[in-house]
Order: sequence, then C-alpha cells, then structure tokens
Amino acid sequence: MPLLTDADKEFFKENGYLVMRGALSQEEIDAALDKVWDSLEEDRNDPESWIRKGYRTAPIGGEDVIKGTIYGNDVFAMAEEMVGEGKLHPDGGAGPHINFPDPDREWREPLGHLDGYHTPSNGVPKGVVGAFTLGASVYLDTVEKQGGGFTIWPGSHRIWAEYFRHHDLDSLPGGVAPFDLGPSYEFTGEGGDVCFWHHQMSHTAGPNCGRNVRIALIGRYRRKDLDEIKFDTPEDMWKYWDGLS
Repeated sequence: MPLLTDADKEFFKENGYLVMRGALSQEEIDAALDKVWDSLEEDRNDPESWIRKGYRTAPIGGEDVIKGTIYGNDVFAMAEEMVGEGKLHPDGGAGPHINFPDPDREWREPLGHLDGYHTPSNGVPKGVVGAFTLGASVYLDTVEKQGGGFTIWPGSHRIWAEYFRHHDLDSLPGGVAPFDLGPSYEFTGEGGDVCFWHHQMSHTAGPNCGRNVRIALIGRYRRKDLDEIKFDTPEDMWKYWDGLS
C-alpha cells in the first residue's frame, strides 16, 4: 500500500519539499538518539553544557541505528515512491547535524545554499560539484520555531531548474543564489518527523535561539545512474522521477 498520496506528490512537485510526520518508530528514535549523545562530549542531562556550542556534525552516519533512519524503512520507501522503485542506491549514511542553542542570540533570516559546491570550509574540492537526487532530514527530538530547524526556500527547486538550463552546473560559487528566492520555511516538529527536499532546493540550518539541541539526521539519496544524467537539464524537470512524472 502506498505511503504517499497523490496530494503529497503534487505538493512536493510544487514546493520542492514534503514533511511527513511520525515516519519513525519510537524504538528507532531512541536508539539513534542514544547513539548521537554517546558520540558527543556534552552532557545529555546538563542543559548548561549545550549552550553556545555552535554547529557540529558527528562522524557516525554509517552506524546501523543512524543510517537505518533513512534506509531500509518507510522513509526510504517514500523516497522510492517519488523517484521510482529500484532507482535509488539502497544503502548510505545519514550524518547527524547538531545545532546547539544560544538563547541570547537574536534570530535573523538565514542565508540558504545548494549542496555540493566548494567553500573554504565545507570540504568540497574546487572544480567539483557534488550531486544527489533527494534529501531527507529526520528529527530525533522536538524542534520548535526559531530553534535551529532545517530551513528551506519553497519553490526554489523550480527557480534553480530554470537557472541551470541556461548556466553551467559549476557556475555558482558556494552554491549561494545571486538573486532573491523569496521567504523561507523552517521545518519544526517532533522526533520521527521527516522533511524530504529536492536536490536543487536552497536550504540551511536556521539560528537556534532556543534552549534545546536540534539533532537532525540528514541523508542524500542518489539515483543509481546519477553519474550518467547529472549534467542533463531536461525541459521536464521530473523526467527522472518515475513516481512524479
């Protein structure tokens, strides 16, 4: 039985993202959350140890309980319902992204980017543009408004699709738009909620002005034939999305 409705798919096509609530079991959430906290130096039971610790990733994305939140479950099945059954690599990582709180920080609209473009600090080599098909950001705990949530620019996938029909893939320094993309949307929710997002969706982590640690597991699904098609910019941007075309 399908997990996504026609309305879900139409929403994704129009907006470039789709939020699905309660996609993980409590057992999956607890196991992944324990693994993340075990990897951190901060004290899970001492909120004062979290404050103003910045933004960090944890190198445990390949652990079974971490990647299992993105692969081999309903989250992966939903991704296949959009891209096509058997079209995605069935295994990969789900890197934990930890956005620590600073309750004294003034909230401001963040600046979005596209993944895979070189900056001096992100580890992507100059002259290389990374590629994937569909992103999935899974929360392991409650994320409130202005609490460092995964932030996206709805509709930017359509703007970028048109842009890359007229510009080379590597023509975007840092992956940052040289034009206005409109208002952003901050994904808030509970542990087990997931936000799917198109690979050409501008996104970032918003400022965490709350008191809770925002823990998101972020996976990037790749089509098995992505290396052959990644430079293709078809008129129909859903050409390689069997469930949406």
